[in-house]
Amino acid sequence: MDNLNQPRSRPLGYDALKSVLKSMSVEKRQEVHNHLPTLRSINSLLPYTIENAIIWEDELHINRTKWDFRKNPEQSNSNDDDPNQTTILFLDLDSLKRCQEFRVNKTLDEAFEKCFNVYFKNGSSIQELDLCDIPKFLCERDKSDDLKWNISRLKTNNTNSLDQLDTFIRFVNLDKLERISLTVYDKLNGEPFGVLRMPAIINCKNLDLTVVLSFPESPINYLTGLRNQSLVFKINNFDVNDLRILIENWKTSDRPIGTCFCLLSFVDDMLRRLKLQNTFPVEIQRDSIEIQGIGIKMDDNRDLVLYNGEHQGEDRAHAALKMEVIARGSEKKNGDSEPHVSA
Repeated sequence: MDNLNQPRSRPLGYDALKSVLKSMSVEKRQEVHNHLPTLRSINSLLPYTIENAIIWEDELHINRTKWDFRKNPEQSNSNDDDPNQTTILFLDLDSLKRCQEFRVNKTLDEAFEKCFNVYFKNGSSIQELDLCDIPKFLCERDKSDDLKWNISRLKTNNTNSLDQLDTFIRFVNLDKLERISLTVYDKLNGEPFGVLRMPAIINCKNLDLTVVLSFPESPINYLTGLRNQSLVFKINNFDVNDLRILIENWKTSDRPIGTCFCLLSFVDDMLRRLKLQNTFPVEIQRDSIEIQGIGIKMDDNRDLVLYNGEHQGEDRAHAALKMEVIARGSEKKNGDSEPHVSA
């Protein structure tokens, strides 16, 4: 009898059900698809929330699952070879076991696009996306398509053409893009730093820029045009004269308070070698530690400070030369506060 007095739980309404499904991980959504047939229709229409993804020319990684698309069957001499048939290998990266292998009567691009569209729906959120290659079908997609993905962190490089990268970027909701990690390699044709002219690169909130070139070429003319709130620059050797140019560019710019530049290079004696004019010694407090540095007046409201510090990478902390725009007077000056010539 007591059970008759217990209130019955109401089923979720349509909007509430959508919210619950959208908040689920990819893996949970797959379980819903497998075990709750009545929810398959609505589940298939909703965008996904993805922790990490990797896109290759013929591979797709979603979290810990990998799809490998092969143009021909594994036995290439088989009589069953068909150019319009694709073999798909489905791999669980946690167990490293091949879960499924099957063929579909589609070209490689058609099969890849169908799988891609399941997860990369309009409004799908991806915490981190590693763009190694740009599939052909994305480059050919109608430019009038208003498809947008909410990507928080994007990793990519300059091995794709600017047109290809621009085509991909137009599908990214730039208001949601927090960080771009860009690696610049040698290019057989064209300038390696041309990618730094892209508006999405110039204006993204945080840019991690790594330069790996087999020949010396200065990127300074591109660095001065970047407007990132935080720019982390990794290069094997950065010329001190180029650093002076960058400092002069920042000193006379309208960059807002809080803008920072971090150089990961051989920086031990970089401050001493700069020999800048009209600077004053300062102490910068970072993580309860006071660090010696130099300051430069920008205007009545802003100072530019430089100091040797650390940058926390994915694996460990790296020695770094840092340059920041701060509120004038927020730093602690050492000794005479009047500008002087650094030694």
